[in-house]
Amino acid sequence: MKIFISSDIEGTCGIAGWQETSAGGIGYEYIAKQMTKEVSAVAKVALSAGAESVFVRDAHDTGCNILQKELPNKTEIMRGWTGDIYNMMSGIDMAKYGAVMMTGYHSPARSVASPISHTMQPYVESMKINGELCSEFMLNAYTAGYFGIPVCFVSGDEGICEIAKELIPEIKTAPVLKGVGGATISMQPEDALDLIKEQAEAALADEHYKKCIVELPRSFEIQINYKEHPMAYKNSFYPGAIQVSGTKLRYKSTNYIDVLRFVHFCAN
Repeated sequence: MKIFISSDIEGTCGIAGWQETSAGGIGYEYIAKQMTKEVSAVAKVALSAGAESVFVRDAHDTGCNILQKELPNKTEIMRGWTGDIYNMMSGIDMAKYGAVMMTGYHSPARSVASPISHTMQPYVESMKINGELCSEFMLNAYTAGYFGIPVCFVSGDEGICEIAKELIPEIKTAPVLKGVGGATISMQPEDALDLIKEQAEAALADEHYKKCIVELPRSFEIQINYKEHPMAYKNSFYPGAIQVSGTKLRYKSTNYIDVLRFVHFCAN
C-alpha cells in the first residue's frame, strides 16, 4: 500500500501569524522545521504500519517548505506547483494510494478558529459548497473521494479537526493548536509530535483507514465571495459562472472535476 500525505503550514504546532508562513518572514524557518517534523512523523508511522512507500505533497505557498533530507527513506516528495487542477493534492492521480493523510491543515475563511484562517487565495473572502463554509480540507478530501481513496488522518487547529469529523466521522485527528482572537494557543512541539504519531497509528491500525471513505454529494453548488468586486466581475466570464452580487460568483455541476477546474481558475 502507498500513502499520500498532503501538508500545509497554517495548522502547524506553534504558528501564530502570517509572517511565519512565508520564506523571509520572522519565525518562518522555525515553523517550516516543525512542519517537516510533523510530516516526517506521519511518514514514519505509515512505513512502520506496512506502507511500501509514502508520497508527500508540499502544499503550501511556494511548495518548497519541507526539508527533504529530514524525511525517512522510501518517501517521495513533490515540491513546487505543477499547475494541474488537483492543487494541494497534485500527484493523487499518478499512483494507486491506499489512504490520504494530511498535516498542518487550518480552518476555512471566515472561521474564528484561527487568526490565519483562509481558503485558497487571500482575495477570497469566503467559499461555500452546498451552503457550507468550504475549507481546503473539504476541497482536498472531496478530491480524494473522487478517486475512491479514504482520508484517515488530519492534524491542525481545533477548528479544522472538528470540521473533518463532521465530514468523515471515523477520521483520526490531532488538534495541536487553537485560535483565540488574533492569537493561538499551542501545545509543546514534542507533545504535538506524540499526539500526531498516536492518532496516525490509530488511523492505520487494523485497516481503520478503510472506514474513512469520503462520500461526494450528488451535485455541487459552489459560491465564492471575493473581497473586491472587480475580481468577481473578471471571473464571471468563466464558462457556467454566474455573478449573483457585486462580490459573489456561483457555479453548479454534478461532476467534481468541474468544481476543481472552476476553483483552479477562479480562486487559485
